[in-house]
Amino acid sequence: MANFGLTDLRLVRGTEPYDHGEAHNMAAGARDLLASASWVGSVAEAVEGATVVMACTARPRRWKTWEVVDPRPAATLLAERAGEGEATVLLFGQEDHGLSREDLAHATHLCSIPTSGSHSSLNLSQAVLLLGWEWAQAGTTPQRRETWREDGAKRATIDQLNQAVEQAGVLLDQIDFFRRRLRPQTLAMLRHALVNTDLKERDVQFLRGVLNKLRWSIEHRPRTGDAGASQE
Repeated sequence: MANFGLTDLRLVRGTEPYDHGEAHNMAAGARDLLASASWVGSVAEAVEGATVVMACTARPRRWKTWEVVDPRPAATLLAERAGEGEATVLLFGQEDHGLSREDLAHATHLCSIPTSGSHSSLNLSQAVLLLGWEWAQAGTTPQRRETWREDGAKRATIDQLNQAVEQAGVLLDQIDFFRRRLRPQTLAMLRHALVNTDLKERDVQFLRGVLNKLRWSIEHRPRTGDAGASQE
């Protein structure tokens, strides 16, 4: 990370033992980076406030909802958003089993590194090295675009989008929408539909206001037989 100017390391606290001494020895000239790393309790906490969360994975995914990009366009997107003053995240999984389905719920894009079909997996350090190099190249190349934003509107973050999706999920539960549909896949499709529309914060606030009104209407609608009972 330090070789390519990546300085904000966030580690999700897990159940596996962590050897601080070994990590310190292997860090060599990057011990300051390791010392300043922050520990968080969840992936959601690690990516909070980011508008792009690029999850790096080699495993094929059954859900075709994410936009999958190669390392170079992934780094270009991250550099563009960073140039606009937005927070971005490169998300990596553990060495042995990568990112879980629950982890990917916090991703806006997937990055897959093209490799030989018979040996698709890279170890964690190789993946970080490759993405770090691409990010450094994108960040020093004059390819950042000028972005016009009406009234200086801020782009919605992934945690704001996830909050809207969860609110929609509760509303859909109330109308028994998932009786014949798989809830996780449906909400994943909704999440990435929102990601792909490039919503601003005020757009999400408006959407959540509409969902709140719908929820109130469902909870206060007359029950069957209430009208007849009141007439008597």
